[in-house]
Amino acid sequence: MIRIAQIDRLSQFVRLVRRGAAIAALALWPIVGATAAFAQPDSRDLLRAFNKERESRRLPQLTQDPRLARAADRIARAIGQGQGVERGDNAECAAIDDAGFPCPGVIRLYALNGGEADQAARFLFESRKTGPSALTVEHRHIGVGGVSTPGGGVSWVVLIGQPPAPAPRSWRRDVLAEINAFRRQYGLIPLTLAPLLNEAAQRHADDMAYNDYVAHLTPDGRDPGARASATGYQWALIVENLANGQPTPAEAVDAWKKSDSHRRAMLNRQVTEAGIGYRFIQNDRGAVRSFHYWALSMGLPQS
Repeated sequence: MIRIAQIDRLSQFVRLVRRGAAIAALALWPIVGATAAFAQPDSRDLLRAFNKERESRRLPQLTQDPRLARAADRIARAIGQGQGVERGDNAECAAIDDAGFPCPGVIRLYALNGGEADQAARFLFESRKTGPSALTVEHRHIGVGGVSTPGGGVSWVVLIGQPPAPAPRSWRRDVLAEINAFRRQYGLIPLTLAPLLNEAAQRHADDMAYNDYVAHLTPDGRDPGARASATGYQWALIVENLANGQPTPAEAVDAWKKSDSHRRAMLNRQVTEAGIGYRFIQNDRGAVRSFHYWALSMGLPQS
């Protein structure tokens, strides 16, 4: 999720734009015509078959993660009870979130009403719907679950992801470098870090992470300009971008680039300084549950 606000000192105008940043893939496709039947599917069979398919394509094998396996089993049981599966389904994401993984970042593959493990794995790699996700090289952890279907087949659930980890320690420098490289493409001057803007951005990233929200207005009504002023920063213009869920500086900035409003904010010709804040929550159990919280404050100092 990414957000932007701009405040002009002269007009005191606040503009909010809210957009989702898609950072996960889900593929859902049934295997048809399966005839194999067995009472209790063994998820280890599909794990072996899945890694065998990856090995044949010279891809690194995935490591079974007990937390993802429990989540996959939970989703499979829900399927067996006739609850169905939909992208972003609350029950689906609850199982993944409870495993300690951010739901939007986990690849979810389903082979519904299918057959034996070898057949299911082959289908997941060959299908146009699921193949690109099965070939991932970014994620290395996997969890597999399965449930027998009334017709004698099996519905398989495969979850692939990475345990949440903090951004590299150089995150502030890296974000600034990404933004300035983007500005240079358009002939704009680079931004310099302002300590007071860093403080304002960090306070807001912390506040969002610890108080379970993502918004330009804090619960007590403070806007980006008020937060900058609270640090002593004297400004003529403040532009703020927010993002949550992106695990690296490059992904956070890339999410902003893909939004017209956020692109315009980063390419603002008036701003000259920036402040960057970031907070990682290892066991994020709030309603937002994004693990990563980013704040970018860009300003034009008052002359």
